[in-house]
Amino acid sequence: MLNTLQKDPFRLFFPMALLCLLYAALLWVFYALFDYGTFPLQKHTLLFAGGFLYFSILGFLFTAIPRFTSTEYMGKKELIGSSFLIFSVLLFYFLEKSDCFWVSIFTGFIYLIYFTAKRFVVRKQNPPYTFLFVATGIIFGLIGSFLLFLANFETFVFEALLTWGKIFFYDAMINSFILGVGARLIPGILGLSTVVESQKKIYEESNQYLDVIPKSIYFSLIIYVVSFILEALNFWMIGYLLRAIVISFFSFKYWRLHQRLENKKWNARMLKASCFILFITSWILVFQQNNSIHIKHLIYIGSYCLLTLLVSSRVILAHNKEGFELELKKSPYLVMGILVIFSALTRASAYLIPDSYVNHLGYAAVVLLTGTAFWIYYFFKRMFFSV
Repeated sequence: MLNTLQKDPFRLFFPMALLCLLYAALLWVFYALFDYGTFPLQKHTLLFAGGFLYFSILGFLFTAIPRFTSTEYMGKKELIGSSFLIFSVLLFYFLEKSDCFWVSIFTGFIYLIYFTAKRFVVRKQNPPYTFLFVATGIIFGLIGSFLLFLANFETFVFEALLTWGKIFFYDAMINSFILGVGARLIPGILGLSTVVESQKKIYEESNQYLDVIPKSIYFSLIIYVVSFILEALNFWMIGYLLRAIVISFFSFKYWRLHQRLENKKWNARMLKASCFILFITSWILVFQQNNSIHIKHLIYIGSYCLLTLLVSSRVILAHNKEGFELELKKSPYLVMGILVIFSALTRASAYLIPDSYVNHLGYAAVVLLTGTAFWIYYFFKRMFFSV
């Protein structure tokens, strides 16, 4: 079992991520529908982004980086360190020590940098050039978690940093991983072989990684980083506009949203729907800045959450013996996808019904729980064992 976890660290991280997602949704169910507990906005947000998405990202990268660089898998000491990382994040969350929680998140990124750098310098092949956005996501995560630590450690002194920390961690960090990893992984799942091969031909031809990164990626990255800085400075419209342009570039250049999907697998179909949600919502935000916190939930649930579940299912199947035959079936993907998207729509539109706003947050959570439970029914065993 230990050797399996070293080779496939996702088998440790993904189950923890799912527990965080379930608990984060249950907080709203208990409060909104059963009037139990206090208003769970802060607790829910911490657990969704700092638990579910954070653990999912680490689980994927700890598994993928050795393979993309053709280097050694996670060592025993590194696995112990990873386990301690998960334990500390969850411990400080339940102890309600927000400052220590963010220190644990920050430490996790330092650990990821060490893990990655150790393998990158001895790599036998380059990772995809779009992983430049992954590196940017790690930097955003580092800065964001540190700013949130300061804001929680001494509120009166560092209160102004709270907005910057939230934007960098909840939006910039997660979005960076979606674009960086997704530009390589999503075309593969969608069956866009020409996109995958054209990328591999570039980044595998040289050991000088920075030299093979296209200028379009550098240019997009600059615009992308500036968009979040402008948003933090309250120049919302121009910030959202610049980001929508970058997301549109990835949507058509790498995900080919304008092309008919040739891959008839249901995982691919739902993945493309999730990409559409990210693309469309990024433009809605340009014109709906006053309701951005609600509109963004279309992205948080309909894109980030759904994409994470779909990519996780591909990772799980890729490391099991049965292959990808399950992706031809509607049951795991269509039902789960529809439920998660419906949850996103319910949450994003809740502000339009002020008399039952809180109740609708509960309804959205129930639907999300149902969709997640449906996914777990098919993949829980596969997460732990090579069936």
